[in-house]
Amino acid sequence: MGTMDNQSRNDGGREMNIDVGHLSVTGHVVFAGRDGSVSVNTGGDVAQTNNTTMTVGGVETTRADYDSMVASVRTVDQKIKEDTKLEPDEKAAAAYNLKVVEEQLTSEKPPNPHILVQAARSLYDVSPAIAGAVISLFTEPLVGQIVLTVGGIAKGFYDTVIKGGVSGS
Repeated sequence: MGTMDNQSRNDGGREMNIDVGHLSVTGHVVFAGRDGSVSVNTGGDVAQTNNTTMTVGGVETTRADYDSMVASVRTVDQKIKEDTKLEPDEKAAAAYNLKVVEEQLTSEKPPNPHILVQAARSLYDVSPAIAGAVISLFTEPLVGQIVLTVGGIAKGFYDTVIKGGVSGS
């Protein structure tokens, strides 16, 4: 039977020490759909492999690819904030559409292609500076994998962005 040492909690409750008498795990381990690391302390000769993968947008990926995609989202956010030609309501609308795109891309489940494309197209059409950042975001390898899994309208938008332009709808 396992015990939990509450004294080991720190970092806002994110770290916890659980002492388990016996645990046998075979195969891929996912902790509540999030990236996880397992440390094994044994008295015997056991090989340990830490594999840090996660599921994002219905695609299994690495933390590095996820971080790169999120950095591209942050770049779009920065472009929205820096664009001096946008009115406050235009900035608010762009920030909202970016939030929708981010939620669609970072969900564990595949995105809704119609919602993703509508928000991304709206972002793309706001200004040339933001359009460039949206193109950069959609050329992230992980975004490409996510879009290819949902296909249809999302793949059409993706293909158009990569080829260099999107006409407003």
